[in-house]
Amino acid sequence: MKNYSHQQSLGHLTGLASRLFNRLLTIRFKQAGIDMTAEQWGVILILRNSEPMTQSQISELLYLEKSSVSRSIDGLEKRGWVERQSSTHDSRSKIVMLTEKSLGVAAECEEIAASVLQDAQQDIDDQELQTSKQHLSKVITSLRQLNR
Repeated sequence: MKNYSHQQSLGHLTGLASRLFNRLLTIRFKQAGIDMTAEQWGVILILRNSEPMTQSQISELLYLEKSSVSRSIDGLEKRGWVERQSSTHDSRSKIVMLTEKSLGVAAECEEIAASVLQDAQQDIDDQELQTSKQHLSKVITSLRQLNR
């Protein structure tokens, strides 16, 4: 790579953007009186948009270590937002599902997450934003294939 600059590399920039998004999201949740991290919000979103699933399945979908997902689920379970039930197919496996209590919180968190995205993208015109998303989608596709 000619003239490589760590500060301008795609890996550094996307990682930094991700951490900054997560930090702002967590701050905004806290300001709204919601005790939830960005990582826990990811778990809620996965469960909200699909059927109940195992912790391993959630880890795979979020591309996170099982231990990180386990800690997130533990925190959500303590607040009564998710529950674990034994799988009917495998007694060693637990199925994670949202509780009724989480639905109102999830709706509020969704509004907060949308506002964070809107604020972060405010100086980017629609065409630039679409082009950026297309490029990132290509990078993600490549990385998924390389990670198999």
